[in-house]
Amino acid sequence: MTAIGPLHRLRALLAAVAEVQPRRAIAGRPIALGWATVELERAAAELGAELGIPADRFLDAAQTFALGARCRVVRGVLPDAMSLVLLEPATEGRLAATLARFGEGPAAVWLAVADLPGAAASARVAGIEISVERAGPFGAERLVLDGPIHGPHRLLIELAGTIRA
Repeated sequence: MTAIGPLHRLRALLAAVAEVQPRRAIAGRPIALGWATVELERAAAELGAELGIPADRFLDAAQTFALGARCRVVRGVLPDAMSLVLLEPATEGRLAATLARFGEGPAAVWLAVADLPGAAASARVAGIEISVERAGPFGAERLVLDGPIHGPHRLLIELAGTIRA
């Protein structure tokens, strides 16, 4: 890892995303941050140790086809109960481009919206391209395509509401 701690680097990614959201007509609640790596097992051990998360808490999850990456997720361990996703390239896609440009580190944020098709339609009206819906570690996701191929990446997901008695 670098001299700047991983939590600081993750917070910087979140701040950068928060800064562009109002200007880009994409609003969503951040629910997860992604860390790009070339080796999931090593990253789980090293990053986990720096953040105080046992490596065995990182669980395999569905890959994100939008980024071309295998995923391991640990839920609710970051500030505001956000999840942390380790991302390892599975294709020569966007995540591989991120690693080639920036090396290992913060790479993606998942934003929860109330209505995924509606958010995608609103973005298109505002002139922002959104990917087709694909599977990801949190279910269906759409990649916001208004930035460079090497990221940082924003993915929209729809979280179902919780019914309480």
